Amino acid sequence: MLLLYFVILWLILPVSLGIFCAYFLYPLIHLCTKHLKMPFILSAILISAAIFFSAYTFFYITVQSVISIYPELKVQVENLDILNSGDHILLETIFNKSLSYVDSAIIGIANVLQDLLSYIIELFIFIVAFFFSIFESRKNRYWFFIYVPKQYREEWKGYYIKATSLFGYFIYVEFQLFIITFFLLSLGLAILHFEHPINKSFLISLADALPFFGIGLFLIPIAIYFFTIGEKFLCFALIVLYIFIQLTRQIAESLLWASTFHLRTVHTFFISAASILLFGFYGILLSPFLFLIAVKIKQKSIDES
Repeated sequence: MLLLYFVILWLILPVSLGIFCAYFLYPLIHLCTKHLKMPFILSAILISAAIFFSAYTFFYITVQSVISIYPELKVQVENLDILNSGDHILLETIFNKSLSYVDSAIIGIANVLQDLLSYIIELFIFIVAFFFSIFESRKNRYWFFIYVPKQYREEWKGYYIKATSLFGYFIYVEFQLFIITFFLLSLGLAILHFEHPINKSFLISLADALPFFGIGLFLIPIAIYFFTIGEKFLCFALIVLYIFIQLTRQIAESLLWASTFHLRTVHTFFISAASILLFGFYGILLSPFLFLIAVKIKQKSIDES
C-alpha cells in the first residue's frame, strides 16, 4: 500500500513537491504573519519570492563560477607538456576524461536551458499546488492525510513527521558542512595565491555535498598537475589542505549526525549513494527517508536481540 502511494507521488511530482514545499515553508509564513502583522497572502508571496530569488542567485553563481574557471582549466591542461609528450598515458587519460566530463556537463546545462519552455506547465502546476497547500495548511498542516485510508492515517502521519523532521535536519547539516568546506577552501586557495579562489571553492564545496564527488576529485588531480610541472611545494600544500579539510569535515559531520541518526558514517554514505543511483537527483531528497528506514531496521534488530 505504501509503495503504491510512493509511485503515485512520483508520477505527480510537481504536485507532490508543491505540497512538500508548502509543508516546510508554512511555519515561516505563519511566523511572518504573526509577528510582522502582515496579511497571510502577502507573507506567502514574499517568502516564496525570497526562496525563488535565493535559488536563482545560487544557480547564477554556479554558472558564473564554471564560466570563469573552465577556460583557464582547459588552457592549462592543453598546454601541459607531459600530456603532449606521449608519456604518462594514465595521467593523460585522466585529464582528457575529466575535460570530456566537464564538456558534457556544460552541454547538458545548455540543453536544459533550451528545453526550459517545456517545463513551464509543470512549473505552473507546482505553483498552484504550492499556494493551495499553503492555504489549506492554515486549517490543518496535515490536511493531505485525508487521502490516506483511516486505518493507516495516524501511523503514516507519525512516520511522516519523523521523516520530515529528519529531512529538515539533513538540509541543515549539509548546509553547515558546505559553509565549513567553502570557508576553509577559500582561505587555503587564497593563501596559495590561486586565481578566482572563491569561485573555485564554491564549485568544489558544491560537488563535495554530493556522493561520489568530494573535494578529493578536484584537489588530488590538481596536486598531481603541480607535481608534474615541478611545483612540488604547491602539490604538498594542496595535499595538506585536502587532509585538513577532510578531517575537519569528518569531525563536524560525526558530531552533527551522532545525536540524530545513530548511524555510522559509512552507512549514511552507502544509503545516500544508493539513493542517488536509484533515483538520480531526487535521491538527495529521498535520502532522509531511507535513513529513517535504516534507523527503524537497526532498532528492530536491537529489540529482537
